[in-house]
Amino acid sequence: MHPLLLEPDYWRVRLQAQQATRPFLLITPRPDLSSAGCEIQEIRFRASDGHRLWGMMGRCPILNGLQPASISLRKSSQPLKIDKELVQAGTIQFLVQLHAGRRLEDRVMDALRVAEVAAAMQYVDRSQVQFALAGSAYAPDEIRIAEGLRSGGFV
Repeated sequence: MHPLLLEPDYWRVRLQAQQATRPFLLITPRPDLSSAGCEIQEIRFRASDGHRLWGMMGRCPILNGLQPASISLRKSSQPLKIDKELVQAGTIQFLVQLHAGRRLEDRVMDALRVAEVAAAMQYVDRSQVQFALAGSAYAPDEIRIAEGLRSGGFV
C-alpha cells in the first residue's frame, strides 16, 4: 500500500464531504430470517458520494444495554449471512455488501460510513465498533486505511 494513502491531508476533503452528507438510513425488519435469539434487519443507506449501500444487521433482542459491534464488508459475490452464535453471545453484527469496481478511495469512505451508521444505532457501544476480517488474518487495504483514520482521530 502506498504510504500517501495514510496521509491525513489526502482524506481531509473526503471526510468533510462525508460529514456534510446524511446517510438516509432505512431499516427493514426481516422476521423471515430472525429467530428468538437473533433479530435480523435489512439496512440501506447512502455513501458520501450518493452510492447506495445495502446490508444486514443482527442483534440479540433479549440483551439490554450497549453491545459491541462487528462490521464485515463483503464483495458482491459473497453471501450476507448473519452469524447467529456471535449475535447471541452479545455482539451486534453488520454485514454490508460492496459493489464490484468501486475505487479504493470509495471503499475506504464506504467502510467509514458503515462504521458511522453502526455507531449511531441505539444499542451499539460507540467505543466498541470494530471491523471483522471475515476469516482472513490479513485486512484489506480499505479496512487498514479506515482503521488508520479512525485511530488517528480524523473520524
